[in-house]
Amino acid sequence: MKITRYFQSCLLVEEGDAKILIDPSGQEASNIANFGQLDAVIYTHEHGDHFDAAMASQFATSGMPVYTNAATAKLIKASPKVVNNNDEFMVAGVNIKALELPHCLMWDGSEGPQNTGFLIAGKLFHPGDGKELTGLSVNMVALPINGPDISLKDALTFARQLSAKNVVPIHYDYLGGNPDVFASLAKGFGLTSYVLSNGQAAEI
Repeated sequence: MKITRYFQSCLLVEEGDAKILIDPSGQEASNIANFGQLDAVIYTHEHGDHFDAAMASQFATSGMPVYTNAATAKLIKASPKVVNNNDEFMVAGVNIKALELPHCLMWDGSEGPQNTGFLIAGKLFHPGDGKELTGLSVNMVALPINGPDISLKDALTFARQLSAKNVVPIHYDYLGGNPDVFASLAKGFGLTSYVLSNGQAAEI
């Protein structure tokens, strides 16, 4: 599996013949041409660092399959494919499973919006802005390491809860988190971290 990280939590995932873009925000507008031919776009939730309504509508109206939860779909001026908890679907021969998990609490302690994680090919889990999910074991997780209610301790605890061995740190650009510090800590817990700069890829 080839993973390219972009701003905040945006990943381009290439598995087999499939190219899947997850959580492109407005920051990715200048990169759209560089993504090449995509097979699907996925959004975990509606926050602006994960989702841009105009971009999502552009993808959907062009015929691109766009998958997201019900709350986010309401913001797209087209017809995205709405997924519910435990729904599974195929993208270019790759199985994807939607798994609902709570968004981390907001700055004022209130609950966040509907948040849906996606398990790609049974290998990679992208949790959006979630930090806790029981019942899933996965080799690799795109792990939020910074946020309103996400600490380095939370991130490590989540990775261990998922029994993950490989971690791609995400969700640190806005708040200035340091993925290298996380990677150093994670190594002590037997985790291999792939710290990727904007546009950098890794085969995992």
